[in-house]
Amino acid sequence: MNVPRALGRIVPHGGHRLSGHVGGHVGGHVGGRGARTCAHRSAGLIALTSLLLSGLAPVAGAAPDTGDSGGQTDAPAPVQILDLTTSSGQATEVAQSGLDDVQPSAGPGTGSGPGGGAGSGTSTPSAESVSSSGDAASVLPATVLSATGSVPAVARTTGAAGAPIPSILPAATDPQADAALLTDPLEVDRFFVAGFTWTGGTDLPEGVRIYLRVRENRTWSPWYLNEAADAGRDDRATPGTGEFVTGGADAIQASVVGGSLPAGLRLALVPSRPQGEETLEADDLKTTEAAPTPVIEEAALQSQGAQPDPAATALSTSPALVSRPVAAPAAAPVVAPAATTANGLPVPVTTRAEWGANASYMSWDPEYASAGHVVVHHTAGTNSYSSGQSASIVRGIYYYHAVTLDWGDIGYNFLVDKFGTVFEGRSGSVAAPAGKMSVGAHARGVNTGTMGISMMGDYSAVSPSDAQLSSVGKMAGWFLKRAGISDVAGWAGLHVWTTERYQAGSTISMPRILGHRDVGYTTCPGNVGYSRLGAIRTIAQSQSSASQGGGGGAPSTVAQNHPGAAALRGALPANGWIGAATTGVYASSKGGVFQRFERGVGYWSPATGAQFVGEPVLSAWGAYGYQTGSMGYPRSGGVAGVGGSRHQIFEGGIAYWRPGGRVSFIRGSILTAWAASGWESSWMGLPTSNEIASSKGGVFQRFERGVGYWSPATGAQFVGEPVLSAWGAYGYQTGSMGYPRSGGVAGVGGSRHQIFEGGIAYWRPGGRVSFIRGSILTAWAASGWERSKVGLPAGPEVHQADGTTTQPFERGMISVAPNGKVTIR
Repeated sequence: MNVPRALGRIVPHGGHRLSGHVGGHVGGHVGGRGARTCAHRSAGLIALTSLLLSGLAPVAGAAPDTGDSGGQTDAPAPVQILDLTTSSGQATEVAQSGLDDVQPSAGPGTGSGPGGGAGSGTSTPSAESVSSSGDAASVLPATVLSATGSVPAVARTTGAAGAPIPSILPAATDPQADAALLTDPLEVDRFFVAGFTWTGGTDLPEGVRIYLRVRENRTWSPWYLNEAADAGRDDRATPGTGEFVTGGADAIQASVVGGSLPAGLRLALVPSRPQGEETLEADDLKTTEAAPTPVIEEAALQSQGAQPDPAATALSTSPALVSRPVAAPAAAPVVAPAATTANGLPVPVTTRAEWGANASYMSWDPEYASAGHVVVHHTAGTNSYSSGQSASIVRGIYYYHAVTLDWGDIGYNFLVDKFGTVFEGRSGSVAAPAGKMSVGAHARGVNTGTMGISMMGDYSAVSPSDAQLSSVGKMAGWFLKRAGISDVAGWAGLHVWTTERYQAGSTISMPRILGHRDVGYTTCPGNVGYSRLGAIRTIAQSQSSASQGGGGGAPSTVAQNHPGAAALRGALPANGWIGAATTGVYASSKGGVFQRFERGVGYWSPATGAQFVGEPVLSAWGAYGYQTGSMGYPRSGGVAGVGGSRHQIFEGGIAYWRPGGRVSFIRGSILTAWAASGWESSWMGLPTSNEIASSKGGVFQRFERGVGYWSPATGAQFVGEPVLSAWGAYGYQTGSMGYPRSGGVAGVGGSRHQIFEGGIAYWRPGGRVSFIRGSILTAWAASGWERSKVGLPAGPEVHQADGTTTQPFERGMISVAPNGKVTIR
């Protein structure tokens, strides 16, 4: 059903409508693009596996049931549909609109920043934003190199038990430079779930890959590969990708790479409360700006058997506390839906009625079958959602599965968000008799005989939170114990009903708790998610061994005369923004307590006293595991900082944010170095991401005007422009130049330099950055460094056909022959 589009839509400043932008068959845009595409690919920066915006460093904790709106007040809105190809496979106008402005994807940098970036061109420093000290210009790092830059390839490495690390910006694929179809960046109404469908077979044509990126909170996500769904009902086949979840996105850009385009290709964008559908025509759409962003895609395991893996490695240790004044935070989350512990459930489960399942979308009645395995999944998407948005996402997945893919109901039996909240999925799952489960549509071939549970988020390169793993493990243990299975970490035969990865009618030996990739051609539940199956099995075994009391996982309350309860009551008059209490006071770790309120949560421990946490900090802190995680208890409330910034101090670090922007935590050596450089007044600005694990045991963290790096060998250092982009040509910290060993340093004659593990970057203010290393560096140093007769390096080293390496300088050249002979001229 089509419904009228809301009136009063405003064209953004600088935007344009698509009508008349391009026309004709896609071939008219592809022809003659070979040289340009090659140049774009050589210009693309290598992005790191850990450059996912979620930045989770999770540890289990009691997850408060608060968030933003939870969609409870959202008005019904239509599902937006974008037609990308016709029924005969011809590209639509919308699908070709971005091909004229094709550009490469980007590397680490500082991202597109607030406002969605600087358009489709290369980001360049502006004179107005250069630091007066000259110690790394105060500009957003450029995200595109010159076409002559040499970009090293990222080597394929393995994780635990040989699980391959996700491939980022592979040499063969760039969603923009290689696109056969590419939309403009398009503004749309807010949505929580997206997915692609097409006509014909369930598999995409050979060589075709579909990518999507979205804008959330004014920041563009990386490009994500959208796989054809290896899920669905066993009695029908519906071509489409798996669901892609967001934290409430308001702009998209889609790309299709490959020659034989799928017919009837459509993109569906599902809002919080879907009602009807609306096909967006070119005249309805407004373009927006989007800087290049990285590419995230993951290769599936090639092994045919399940490979239980050990737990993932935790991030570095927490910093010492830094004292700051106390003030009230600006936040107002809303209490999440109520939940049930019926049927002996080990944790509260938000039922279909509680999260708002629309009965009119369901056309598939529950069917129960004996079941003795659990299949663990993840959704695709950005991981940027808050706790209050989880119910909206579940409703979006329900519509996408039941209506868009025509399954008649949601495919998973249960879903678990990153805060540990469990949602009932497939109808009848909570009420299933012991030893049986409502047959789902989560893993074609083995839907019957299994319980499907999905971790909401993309766990290709970041770990599920401990709260999430705990809930998944407890639900798995509950289900298997009710089936009379005592060894929940063991293996057993699993019958295959339709031919997918295995032949229909066969019985395969599988772990009682397995990953979707074990039975299908998919990367689900992500490489890192898959590596945590061992932790899930351990939790499940503990749950299975425990008494099966209803709600056994709920925290216990403390007496009203408990010191923590008294302290929270005493602190309420000065923190009236928190609202009324909605729960009792619960015992927690380190002898502390917590209590939920209308607009946040109060915490007390003997070491920190009574403090209150609200949004946006609450959800961001939850990714670390709340008070039981690495950030520990709060030591302050929200504090007003320099330049309109805000921060809140925790035992393990400090949360920083600007009103309306993302919350980022800073800790450890990077925090210490940033504090020494001036805190919020530092030339780096505020942190814009969490700390992200990288190579050699190091980490990096993005800031408004640069990136901070730490490794055991080099300590904490900062890199900004113009060095950041030049260093990116060598692969950043994972490349031949390695980690930075210093910050920017003033040199002879107004020159500047920055030392790295593999060489030194030299430049003059306003000039080009050139790296010098190895034998040429040694020879140049011996000739007087900056005072040498040849001056500063003026370009990269060049390898000649005869094996000679040369590098140009301001007043000459240095060459090193294969036999080691050095020539300075």
